[in-house]
Amino acid sequence: MAIGASQRCIGMTQSDAALLLLRQAVGIHAVVIFVTEEKQSSAEQYADRLFGNILDWESPTDHFAQDRMLNAQENGEELHLFHRKRHHTDFTYCGRLKVLSHVLRADRPSHFQFQVL
Repeated sequence: MAIGASQRCIGMTQSDAALLLLRQAVGIHAVVIFVTEEKQSSAEQYADRLFGNILDWESPTDHFAQDRMLNAQENGEELHLFHRKRHHTDFTYCGRLKVLSHVLRADRPSHFQFQVL
């Protein structure tokens, strides 16, 4: 069962979000992206921005899960977005994601552009 539009843009704590995902995980395979736009000064400063239903996102420098995100549809997986504007605030579930474009880089964060469905 996919997380649907009726659950879209729900303000929730990170622990509530994790619980929701655990409930949904029984029926789906998912890659979940948690995005914080205004990060703590001590955190890696990725250039992540949500503009309407378009997410510009830089992947972590370890490039973990990039291939999985790019092959999600063929592998029967879904991409999901939890977003918050500022650190130490609740995440909002925004919905499933579709990869629109990407630029893979080995020496720095890769760039992805997603559409929120």
